[in-house]
Amino acid sequence: MAGVLAGCSGGGHTSQVPSVALLPPPPPTPGPDYRLQLGDTLKVQFLFQPENDIDLVVRPDGRISLSAAGEIEAVGKTEQELEEIIRERAAEHMRDPKVTVTVTKIGTQNIYVGGEVIRPGVVTLVPGMTPLQAVMEQGGFRPTAKRDSVVLIVPTADGKFSASRINLEQVLTDGVPERVRLRPNAVVFVPKTWVANANDVVDLWVRGLIPALPRVGVGYSLNNTGQ
Repeated sequence: MAGVLAGCSGGGHTSQVPSVALLPPPPPTPGPDYRLQLGDTLKVQFLFQPENDIDLVVRPDGRISLSAAGEIEAVGKTEQELEEIIRERAAEHMRDPKVTVTVTKIGTQNIYVGGEVIRPGVVTLVPGMTPLQAVMEQGGFRPTAKRDSVVLIVPTADGKFSASRINLEQVLTDGVPERVRLRPNAVVFVPKTWVANANDVVDLWVRGLIPALPRVGVGYSLNNTGQ
């Protein structure tokens, strides 16, 4: 690990090879406790009414639509919970429906890494991924990176974004554990210089990566999470 951290410290290096400890965990496998996510592919089957069987994808709004049960919020529910909702809805015009829901493919969710990294761009998110792991997925830091002022921008429930500053220098040089875990559509931005205002990052840099990003808010200062 010491050798890997030394390779990440800049010093003219333009690429780094992450250790196993910095790599994200493998994608989840659907099981009884798995909760549905955006983009998951589902097979919905009706035992006695197979004409209503359907394969569908959980939409970006988190919902699915079935002719037998209408619009249903799917994200965050287990297969069994969704089966029960569909069964209750379908029972309004079906006799004793028997329903099974199976996740046939887990949807791909993305985050975005920009700024002073080797390969700015899109990263496939896996559960438990940290900001440093996301940076390493894109080749690591450039020598010009301001690693103690990395900006994390995350979507909020009201459709806007919230920004925080995280110190990845402490993680690399002092071995401080990362507490932050990334969520879908988060942005990890590595600046060249200290960042004081979230709008500076969003308006000057991040919009080039994700043009649809809304404003964080006039005068919105970054929260320091530490690491």
